[in-house]
Amino acid sequence: MAMFLRIFCVLLMVASTVGAVRAEQTTLTFRAPDDGPVPAAVQQILEEAYAELGITLRYVNMPRNRSLVESNAGRIAGELGRLPELDNEFKNLKQVPFPLFAFEIVLVADRRDCGLCTIDDVENLAFISGMQTVMGLIEEHQFEGPTVQALDIQQLNLMFTNKRVKAVMLNDFEARQLGYYDNPHLIITPMLALIGYHFLHEKHAHLIPSLNTVLEDMHATGRVVTIFREHGVTFERRNEFIEPPTFPTLSVTAGLMEQRAHVDGSGRYWQLIQTIFSPITEELELHTNSYQRAVLGFNENRFDMLVGGTRTQVSIDGVPSYTHFDYDSPIAAFALEQADLDAMLAGTLKRPICFVAGYDYHSFFKEGLNYYLANSVLDCFAMLDMQRVGAVVTFDDNNAPDWAAADYVKHQLREALPIHVMFHDTPRGRELRDWFDKRLRELVKSGEIADIMTKSQLQHARLNTSTIDTSTP
Repeated sequence: MAMFLRIFCVLLMVASTVGAVRAEQTTLTFRAPDDGPVPAAVQQILEEAYAELGITLRYVNMPRNRSLVESNAGRIAGELGRLPELDNEFKNLKQVPFPLFAFEIVLVADRRDCGLCTIDDVENLAFISGMQTVMGLIEEHQFEGPTVQALDIQQLNLMFTNKRVKAVMLNDFEARQLGYYDNPHLIITPMLALIGYHFLHEKHAHLIPSLNTVLEDMHATGRVVTIFREHGVTFERRNEFIEPPTFPTLSVTAGLMEQRAHVDGSGRYWQLIQTIFSPITEELELHTNSYQRAVLGFNENRFDMLVGGTRTQVSIDGVPSYTHFDYDSPIAAFALEQADLDAMLAGTLKRPICFVAGYDYHSFFKEGLNYYLANSVLDCFAMLDMQRVGAVVTFDDNNAPDWAAADYVKHQLREALPIHVMFHDTPRGRELRDWFDKRLRELVKSGEIADIMTKSQLQHARLNTSTIDTSTP
């Protein structure tokens, strides 16, 4: 009975505290959140939580740096979402224990400039003023290049897209908002995984227990997850691998490619896959198929990985590695006469356009055209010579067949793109992807990649070779 009375008294005290907070009917002022789905979701979560306590929120516009000064001085109520170490420097700010959101600080750069683009590979970089963690990372990595501080995310993006800086460092959700993850030439290098928290000035610290209780309840009922989903936000933490993973068996497929993926398991692509995955599995199965069969088998979940795909390739149902391991060549259309190319581009070509099955080159053209999917590009050229097809789409560096009586006319359809390993969008697939990214970066950094790829192949792949002995071709 005594124990029951003590528990009842504690519950009564908590209820009284919440009731007292609700009775305040106050308004708290914060810096206006930045544009974007994550800040908007955090804003809505906190507004609903504070509403349970009878508190409304208002916002004022100010830069991030000034916001910290104003929060610490108590002229605004605190910070909507910041890093957990914030109260170490700004002593008057108190952290609400509930973890609001997960994110990464990432470095974004162009693969064509710096390969896998670590912070040591970029000439200069920019970041948003007031990002304490970014400044800490720059100091930690002893980055000696020029740095520029942007006022906001829009200015940061302008500096990057106008090529005034070679790289930017920012939150991953801001990078997604700016479309950086969708640009195939941009590589996203993770720098630090973090959790965001809400902070209040110490004069509002009495609100923290009640506010934290409301947030925990919102999480337990699924409301927090629902709000993030309504704003189109999903959080994905990359595996950091304190210990290597293990898999009983792994199966990998690729299209038949000369010098890269042969049926007997030889070729530099297969050598790369074996180097990365053999140490973490008892059985590594390599399956060389036609490209169409490779894509189909991967899409049907008969293989764990597909070696060879681009981020723009909608025919592949999977997620690409963040790191690329090679670059393909420009894609071009070949025809017997210029008039056929003109008709193809106008969408009026009567004869089919031929390309190797498994690729989605029809996306280059207007609707209404016909296509023939062949097993090999040589089959396409043979039918082109017999005028059974009107054009052939393939890589620009493919040589004309030996039997060609005359040069073909051609039109380039797209530039060269980075090539990735494709994985299933599942926890297992993402774990394999993260392991591939980690090990490829290690192979390049150590110079071991030179045991797999020659100097010219590394240059074609746009892999950073600054630490690699390339004295021999």
